[in-house]
Formats: sequence, C-alpha cells, structure tokens
Amino acid sequence: MKTLLRRWHQLLGVVALFVAMATNAGDLPLGNPADVGIDAERLARITSHFQSRVDAGEIAGIVTLVARRGKIVHHEAIGYQDVARSVPMRTDTMFRIYSMTKPIASTALMMLREEARFRLTDPVVKYIPEFEALQVLRSPDSTLDDIVPLERQPTVQDVMRHTAGFSHFLGTTEYDRHAVDMGIFRPENSLKKMMTLLAGIPLIHQPGEHYRYSVGPDIALRLVEILSDLSAEEFLQQRIFQPLGMVDTGYVVQRKDVQRFAPVHWSREGKLVPLDDEYGTPGGGVLNQTWSINMYEGEHAFKGGSFGLVSTAADYWRFAQAMLNGGELDGKRILGPRTVAIMSRDSLSDKQRATRIAGSGFGLGFGTINDEGVFGGLYQDGSIYWSGAAATSFWIDPAEELVVVAMTQHRAVPLALEARWELAALVHASLVD
Repeated sequence: MKTLLRRWHQLLGVVALFVAMATNAGDLPLGNPADVGIDAERLARITSHFQSRVDAGEIAGIVTLVARRGKIVHHEAIGYQDVARSVPMRTDTMFRIYSMTKPIASTALMMLREEARFRLTDPVVKYIPEFEALQVLRSPDSTLDDIVPLERQPTVQDVMRHTAGFSHFLGTTEYDRHAVDMGIFRPENSLKKMMTLLAGIPLIHQPGEHYRYSVGPDIALRLVEILSDLSAEEFLQQRIFQPLGMVDTGYVVQRKDVQRFAPVHWSREGKLVPLDDEYGTPGGGVLNQTWSINMYEGEHAFKGGSFGLVSTAADYWRFAQAMLNGGELDGKRILGPRTVAIMSRDSLSDKQRATRIAGSGFGLGFGTINDEGVFGGLYQDGSIYWSGAAATSFWIDPAEELVVVAMTQHRAVPLALEARWELAALVHASLVD
C-alpha cells in the first residue's frame, strides 16, 4: 500500500511539474542559448551534473535558472522538492531564501533615499531612539556584562554595509543564545519589538571598526517602516513585488501554495530527511529550530530584513534582472541606475574589508567581487552576489549581462553548499561569446 501511495504521489508531482512549466513559460522571456552567446550543449551539463548529485543522495533537489542579455535560457527543476515523500521538484517550487532577503530589504531603504527621506551618514538613533543607550563589549570574547561606552553612533551606512557593530546571533555562543532567548527572531515579535530587544544587547565591536555579518537589514527594514509609514510587508509588496511581477514572494505561504513549498533537508545518519518534528533536527542555532523552519505557513509578526522571505527562482530572477538593468524591468522602475551603482560598489575601507572573504567586499546590500583571482574564480570582477542559509544563491555579472539563480533547501549538508561553486563553473564554461 505504501508503495502504491508513493507512486501516486510521484505521478501527481510529475503532472504538477509539467503544468507549472507550461504556466511559467508563458510569463518569462525565454531565449535560445545560441542567440545570447551560450553553448546549449555545455549549458545542459547543469542538469546532468545536479541530477548525478541527486542520484547519489547528496542533495534532495535544486532549481537552476540562467539568463543572459535579458533572456532566460535555462530554467530546470532537478530531483525532489521533498525527498522523503518522493515529491518531485518543480520550477515554481517555493523556497525559504533566508539571507537573500537582505538585498531586497536594502533596495527598499535605498528607494527612500532616492526620495530624500534620509542621508546615509545619519545616525540610526535619529530614527530609532531606542538605540540611544547602546553599549559595546570590551572584546568579542567578553562576557555580556564586560562592556564599554559607545564611541560614536552607528550610521545608516554602517547598518547597510554590516559595520555597525551588531551581530547576526545565528551561532551557538553564549552571546548568540542570549539574543535568541530574548526573542529577537520569534514569530510573534515585530521589527519594532526587535529594535527594543536589540537595544539591550551590547554591540560586538565599535561602529565602523570592522565588517561583521549582522542583523543590519532588519534595522534597515525597520527604517523603511518608520520613513514610509507602511509596514515592511506593505512596502515590499506595493513598491517592489507588485511592480516587478514577483507574485510568489512574501512572508507567508498561502494555503493554496503549501503543496509547492519545499521542506528544508538535513542529513540524518547519512540520509537526507526533512528538518521537521517528524524527522528531527541537526541542532545548532536558531535557523535549525523547527519553530523557525515552520513559521512561514501561518500569519506571524516577524517580517524580517535579514531573513524571512519565501520566493521562487523565477521571482528572484525578476528582482536580480531589474538590478542588472539599472533598477527597471518591463517598464517598471524601482530604482535609478546611479543608486544601483552605489549599492553595487564596495563600500568598505581596507581595515573593514580585512574581515571579508579575500578578494571580495560589500556594497549596500550585496557582496562585491573585487579580485576574482584572489576570491577563487567563483564570480568575475564587478559581479554582485549573495546566498541564503539553506544553500540558495544568486549572482549578477554586469560585464556578461548575466543573472544566475539557484534554489534548494538544505541545512548542515556540506555538499549542498558546494552547489553555487559548481554552478558557477558550469555556467562560465557555457559562455562562448
């Protein structure tokens, strides 16, 4: 009986996959690889490579999308959306994009800069008075009560480039656990509440001292709420998602869409299983907790800027293509080209950059590639990129007029993290013009 049910689920999944592909094809600007300087045979290696990963049990499944010169030449669903239940991956499968929320939140705030609502050099406390009494750990390893006064207030620019001194609290240190236990990421807490809680946590270093990956985009999105008098969700929907046609992007997965929402997978005793109450969790930080994994399927107050959005490969392509186009897609402009250029340019000093990956920097919402040779040849000089905690990733290469998106859902699966490196090699090998 179980075998029959499994086969029935597989059949339903295949039917749904073809329906989704037909629907998506009508909405997307599809192109011929040869017309945009891509070798189709080499491009097809993407599918065969990741299929081999699935067949070996190394990843559950993945959706890959490649677009050049505004034309999508590859959009494939490979493997399983839910490997334990044999649900095939679909091109319109929905994914937790985690930190790929960050560039979107940063874009929202820069839209308000274009309206002269703030200056990048403004101290954040000008808008969020709760930060008036911020303090700093004496050293990153200090106990929570070993603090020193703030030397200067963090600015909006500090928040956007991760130099404000805040942390991300995703690890398992006492400092991280303290912040998470306070409830800063709890589904029931709004961004406004999060700011109050953050104000009671010492910064891990003085503002401007170093680059440190952080909750800066949450602060940025709270600034959006304050400056626009809209909720974060309302602003993103009205000003970014609707104009760009991102119909599957948001904070909540609606009941009608649950069947195409992928679970996060982890490796239990060498076998990929969903991270949920039935199959358990690998343990670790807040992103491996089942309450965090599952908060997307019901209404909740936490609408974050650091993570929190759900999207599809096609939807995220729309956002990334708009950035490549200088802030516009299909006649809908969300940013001016000069603003996109500011966001895409490394904003770190030499000292701040020392804590980034060698060969890279950080702009206002995106990682930047400053020296591809030092970085390891993943992306070319001038590219901007980012990734998410469940192994989603994207990059934009202006010189090649290229946008690449990869969507998958894995935690604590090392080979899944290799997907972006492998995909970059495969894509670059297909460019022949």
